[in-house]
Formats: sequence, structure tokens, C-alpha cells
Amino acid sequence: MAGDFPNLDSSTISQWPQPNLVDPIMRSWLSIYSITLTVITTLIVSARLWTQVRNSAFGFGLDDAFISGAWMFSILLGALCLLGTINYGFDKHIWDVPSTLYSGAALIQWLSEGAFTISVCLMKTSVLIFYRRLEPPCTGSFKKIIYVFIAFTAGYTLACLLTGILLCQPVSAYWAIPEASTVTGRTCAGQGIYYLLHGTLGTFSTFYTIAIPFLVLRNIPLSQSQRNALNAVSVVALSVVGAGVARTVFLFRLADSPNGDATWNGFNVFVCAQLECQLAIICASLPSLHTYFTPNPSVPIVYYTNNTKHGSIVSRVSSSLSSQIRRLSMARTASPKNAHVSEPRPRAVEIPQWEFETLESPRYAGCSVSPVDEITYEQYVRGQFGPPAPPKDSRALFDQYRREHGEMF
Repeated sequence: MAGDFPNLDSSTISQWPQPNLVDPIMRSWLSIYSITLTVITTLIVSARLWTQVRNSAFGFGLDDAFISGAWMFSILLGALCLLGTINYGFDKHIWDVPSTLYSGAALIQWLSEGAFTISVCLMKTSVLIFYRRLEPPCTGSFKKIIYVFIAFTAGYTLACLLTGILLCQPVSAYWAIPEASTVTGRTCAGQGIYYLLHGTLGTFSTFYTIAIPFLVLRNIPLSQSQRNALNAVSVVALSVVGAGVARTVFLFRLADSPNGDATWNGFNVFVCAQLECQLAIICASLPSLHTYFTPNPSVPIVYYTNNTKHGSIVSRVSSSLSSQIRRLSMARTASPKNAHVSEPRPRAVEIPQWEFETLESPRYAGCSVSPVDEITYEQYVRGQFGPPAPPKDSRALFDQYRREHGEMF
């Protein structure tokens, strides 16, 4: 989003068509679009915070504080976009907007740029802090990488804010646009490179924020439904990257516009910026809402446990699984290479009939075959005799663990 209106000089203004202040071409759907996104984001963030306070084992965390700040600045961004569209003509071409509104429109663009930058920075920091709290799969080396990403996000955000403040001298030159008849030389530096770098770094940071779940959460013991939900959130989050790319393209067109149509081009930036900001907050909050769709919503959420080998969720679940497997006596091995070759059987020895008469049970002395032997043989034939079959999956073990220790998340 532009701070001032670029390429606004007397030669450009002379090429504009005649203004149409009675029935201009308008795009009036931004209000419904902005309000819908804001309401959805507010509901999801509220549900996340309520879930964290009520069901989380650690309550309101630092990541929740950052996502709350990101939501507040997204509300400010939506309000600025609505104000700029309704009162300052961002839904029309600039030549159909009265020149007395140019300074106010430029100020709206400059403030919306700062609100967007801060909101996205807080959202990405919240996501990275949330990954850091996942103790079992997040090793010490990976935590250092996350800290590097947090520092990079904060650093480029601060650089963008300072550039936006210092690009024009004085700062009021961003919005203090003179009348069309008295347009003189600008006191602002070129913005094309700044907008290109701003959009590229923002898209790159969004990409690594989305890519981290595949690296951090790949070893967490999740049910199939939870893993499908994680993959679905990651796929939806890719649309945030697409919105960031589109915003970068429209920013570059805004700075390099040959006709200086800042309001019409700024409208496209508003649309992409709100989609990127609001959808990113929604995707960052969706994983915390999984308790609304689980069979045991009252079970507390366990984010991390002791870092020792015997205290982590993964080790305890794996030991439980191995103990269940060790109870099963396997009759054959999977690999013939490791199969045990038994010793040759001893030669059969003929036993006299009087030996059977001596060892025969008194209760069934008159029977040639014991009823117990018949039942056992029938069970053997039907496949009911022998060790129990191994479980097809470990869903029951994970459900039992959730009931005893809490939801693994």
C-alpha cells in the first residue's frame, strides 16, 4: 500500500479523461467483503482464546497474546479499508475523485500499510512461538532455527516500518498532496524497489511459517483425522502465499502506474492485503479449535511434557505399544533370513499300549479321547486356539492415553 500517490505530476494529470462526478464507475463490493472476513476472523479467534483458557493445560499463552495483537491490527486494517473506500474514493478512478480528498486518501493508504505490516508480523510470531511449545518433536536445534525465523520476521518488519516513515522528507509529504493545479516536484524517494522487497520478504516469511508444520509435526502421534485436518489447514494456508504474491504484483503496479491511478490500483491492494492478513490469522487459529470436533472435548490439551526420554509423549506411547507387542508370541518371522532353524526332531519311539493305560486320567478311563482334547482340537481347527491376533492399528491405545493423560496436540 502506497504512502503517497506516485507518478502524480502535471504531465500525468493532463492525460486524464474528464472527471465524472455524477455517475462514475464504482466497485462497491469491498464493504461486504471486508466485513465478512472480519466477522469470520473475530469468531475464530474468540473460539481459540476461549478454548485455550478453558481446556488448555497451560491457559492463555504467549502465542495467544501475539495472535490477539494481530487480530486487533487486522480490525484496524479493515476499518481503514472501509473508510478509504466509502469516504475517500478508493472504489473509483482517481480522476473521478475530488482533488480535495487526495491527501486524506494518501494518509489512509499510509496507515493501512503500517497496520498490515504489524498484524502479519504478530501473526507469524505467534505461529512460530506455538511450534516452539511443542516439546516432544521440537528439538534444541530446531528451536534455534525457529528463533532465527522470529528474529528475521521482526527485523524485516522493523525495516519496513522505518522505511515507510523515512522514505519521504518530511513524513507529512506522504499525505500532504497539493492541489492538481499546483503539483510540484515530489520529496519522496522511488517506491518501486521498496514495494517489491516488502512483498517478496513478506511472501517468503509466510512460506516458511507454513512449511514448518511438515517438519515439526511429522513425528507427533496423531490420529488419521487430526493429520488430515493438519494437511487441510496447510493446503488452505497456501492461498495466503498466493494472496501475498498478488499483493506484491499490485503494489508494483501501483508504484509503476503510468497514469497515476492510485485509488483504483490501491483498491486491488486493499483486497489482497485483507485476504492475506485475515486468512493467515484464521489458519493460525484453526489448530486450536480441534477440541470442538473431538469425542472427548473435556480432556485437557497437553502441549508438551518432560523432555526426558521416559517422560515424553512419544516415548511413553511407543513403550506402551512395544509392551503390547511383546505380549504377542509370534509363530513365524517376517523374514526367512532371520528365521530360526530348529534342531532335527528325535526319532519316534513306539510306546506300548499299557503305558497309555497307566497314564490315563481316572475320570475318563472309559473314553478313548478326552472331551477337553476334542474341544481344544476343534478350536485349533477353527483358528480359535493360539495367541491373539495383533491389532490392526493403535487407535484404541491412543484413545486410552488421551483419556488418562490428556489430548496429544
